[in-house]
Amino acid sequence: MSPLITDEIRNALWGCVEIPLYLKKGATRFSETVAALKRSFLIPLILIPIIIYTIPSTGVYEGKSFDWQASLMLIQIILGTGVFAAMIYFFKAKHVTADDLRKCLTGYNWLSLSAYVVNIPLILLAVFGINTWDDVFAMMILVTLYSYSFLAYMIARILKIHIFLGIGFALADLMMGEIIRNLTTYFMLHHF
Repeated sequence: MSPLITDEIRNALWGCVEIPLYLKKGATRFSETVAALKRSFLIPLILIPIIIYTIPSTGVYEGKSFDWQASLMLIQIILGTGVFAAMIYFFKAKHVTADDLRKCLTGYNWLSLSAYVVNIPLILLAVFGINTWDDVFAMMILVTLYSYSFLAYMIARILKIHIFLGIGFALADLMMGEIIRNLTTYFMLHHF
């Protein structure tokens, strides 16, 4: 691996630590190059099997194969990221450059790692039997809100927009993500 890619990964990992702590420097950690953006898509893809194996299937997902669940998550990631990118592109401020947009999308992909890491304590509570999975899923709602709050912070810092606009983008991403999850799950359940 080249030193440039190693530095890019190290900086992005630091960004994944600093953004959830609301540190200003975290927004400067992500690269704005096209190559870095392409590589950042590996982060959500790597998380797919980890999520499938660490969080038990409930409800409609129970009894579905690994391939089925992985396909569903892959479709959701592709559609969710596409909708987020389109939303940021079409509703961006005039001063936002293409570099800013690429940096924001790179950060968006890398922050899926942060969102998963903040859930690890809850997963461990359930795995070790301290709490039931039902209790943990209820607590994950609060962790999800926290994840979207640091996403809003990252958007506002990278795009240099007001925090309320960043919150609006993050809430729109949450809403669109839920719509995409529901529609893709319905489609996959009834067609595959």
